Amino acid sequence: MTLKEFFEQNGNKPIEIQEDGTIKVLEEKGPWKPETGERYYVVSDIGAVGALCWCNDEIDKRKLDIGDVFRTNAEAARALHRLKARKKFLDAGGHEGMDGYEFGDKYHVYPQRGENRLNATIEGNVTAFDIWFETKADAQKAIDSLTDDEKAALCWTGEEE
Repeated sequence: MTLKEFFEQNGNKPIEIQEDGTIKVLEEKGPWKPETGERYYVVSDIGAVGALCWCNDEIDKRKLDIGDVFRTNAEAARALHRLKARKKFLDAGGHEGMDGYEFGDKYHVYPQRGENRLNATIEGNVTAFDIWFETKADAQKAIDSLTDDEKAALCWTGEEE
């Protein structure tokens, strides 16, 4: 097989040349992308989970670009619960971003390791998408405003459904 024939069959997928001279096609990194005709799940504009069929059109590509393409209904539902939790955190007095503050005395909400429970703790570091609170009481108010599904979505560690 020539290189031209190889690339016609495999496209521009990343490859690795093995010690014996053979070519191994590597799995592509990045978000999961359905094949044409495959079902995928989304969070709709009205806050519901729905299923669509991948057509590889502009709408599908835009949904993929914003992270609104999920393999399962459960993954989409978890994303929806996280969005709802984020809004409740902001409604309960949470702040986004640095806003010129030092973070040594700000409260953040984290899952309790090994449990399906959230805790508010002082944290010196902040991540790109973190929400912080001025007081522990504000953080606890945000935690208390969550449904069980929203808490579970924030505590999910990536294990099977």
